[in-house]
Amino acid sequence: MLRIAVAGAGVTGLLAAIGFARYGHQVIIYERKTETVFANEGGAGIQLQANAMRILKAWDLDIQDVAHDSDGVAARRYATGEAIAVIKPVAGTQMFMLRSDFRRSMLKHALAAGVRVLFNQDISGVDVSRPALLLKGGVEKIEADLIIGADGIRSKVRSALFPTVQPEVRAECTFQFQVPFSELKSDAAKEIISSPNAYLFFGPDTTIVASPIFSRNIFDLQFITQRYGRETDPHPDTWNEYIPDMTDIRNRYRTYGPVTQELLSLGKGVWKWRHAECFSPCWTSENGKVILAGDACHAMVPFAGHGAGMCIEDAAVLATMFRDVSPQDHSGIRTRARLYQDLRQPRTDRCHRRTLALAVSYGLPDGENQKKRDNALRHVMEKKVQLPLRGDRDAHPLSNEFENWLEQYDALEEARSALRTAGLAEPVSRL
Repeated sequence: MLRIAVAGAGVTGLLAAIGFARYGHQVIIYERKTETVFANEGGAGIQLQANAMRILKAWDLDIQDVAHDSDGVAARRYATGEAIAVIKPVAGTQMFMLRSDFRRSMLKHALAAGVRVLFNQDISGVDVSRPALLLKGGVEKIEADLIIGADGIRSKVRSALFPTVQPEVRAECTFQFQVPFSELKSDAAKEIISSPNAYLFFGPDTTIVASPIFSRNIFDLQFITQRYGRETDPHPDTWNEYIPDMTDIRNRYRTYGPVTQELLSLGKGVWKWRHAECFSPCWTSENGKVILAGDACHAMVPFAGHGAGMCIEDAAVLATMFRDVSPQDHSGIRTRARLYQDLRQPRTDRCHRRTLALAVSYGLPDGENQKKRDNALRHVMEKKVQLPLRGDRDAHPLSNEFENWLEQYDALEEARSALRTAGLAEPVSRL
């Protein structure tokens, strides 16, 4: 049994803790937020694709109380609302929910699995040699056999390991707010929330991601602008803040259709979420006892809709890799930490390439390239179903072959396969 300290109670930290605990390890999560904040915070919607849902199903993690099955992502034109296509996985399910609700659901599952979660913990770094998680400015040291840095894009664990690796703030920005179902008046708006689909409205340099959240009877709206430069941002160094004045966002989306204008008229203010990325070239300490996961090592812009899924895959691979390792097996810990990075880093790098390509595709100005994009989307599903389910990881990031590979990937099986190839003991039972 390993003593495992996890920094951060986000998606990655909670899922990793659940996996470790179910394999019999002793797990404690250290979260900087207070329990009250964690219990009551809001959040934007996320969609978990088939690759992530496959892991939740394998681990018997039911989220029906906070999520709904999505029939796909419905792409529409910005000004007219014209339907372009409905895109969905060729196999498996996808679900939509609020990120905050998903985290709270995973907290419940983690506690049920025997994980301890300590809130209001000021993580300041790590002592790699022990290893130990440093709290309260380094005054308190929490020793463990394995430390998981799942503390997000501004990771203190990553900064301690690799101080030169810093987040890169980008020009894109999301403005998010929610509207209660009861406030929607037009038939067109009511028609949208009657469907379990998520929606993408494409416009020049702008995109809207929207979905009903049936567990809360609200419509979640994310207005993405691709050119929100520092010169136009009143607080360019503030990544997340509430903006009560919606004048700017209404002006940016003035050419969108009547439904968008109705939704904007109902907004009381928006949460600004400035996009940033961070990619660490190395994910582990030299001794393999401090490991980065999730946004701490591969935070990317959200255009591909796989950010949370990549974090869940990290957690699944970590738990599988360290299923049957003892604290005294220092060589085994180091080997499995390296296997984890070798398996996960190429996949997240490939997902990132798709994300950047989609960022360009979504914001195309009206014209020939936009028409080619829309025509390609109209034929996506008929092409995807004719391709091998496993797809092709080396295909073009915008290709149907590549999308199938992203969606149909089985992280648990890939981890077991990596263990077999390395000549290490394969887990005797699956979660």
